[in-house]
Amino acid sequence: MNATENIHHPTSVEVSAELVEATGGGLRVAEVGLALLGGLLVCPPLLVLAVVVAVPLMAIAAVVAAIVGVFAAPILLVRHVRAHHRAHGSTLLLHRLVP
Repeated sequence: MNATENIHHPTSVEVSAELVEATGGGLRVAEVGLALLGGLLVCPPLLVLAVVVAVPLMAIAAVVAAIVGVFAAPILLVRHVRAHHRAHGSTLLLHRLVP
């Protein structure tokens, strides 16, 4: 019995199956790498767009809301007090006279 008799020589089907398995893993790594590169190329412009457009719009909306609140609060308060007086049939003068 020789040492060369126990050597297994793979068939062409086994070699092709192993080749497909090895290159499939390499292609998967390449696909993930391309997806990652594409994501890095797409996301920064979107983040810049969000910062350039969305942040100033939110700041402007906050300033406008503060200004509107300054004018709307007294108006709503006066309307509420007048509605209260109309509902109870009282006037501001009567409230001042009652101790």
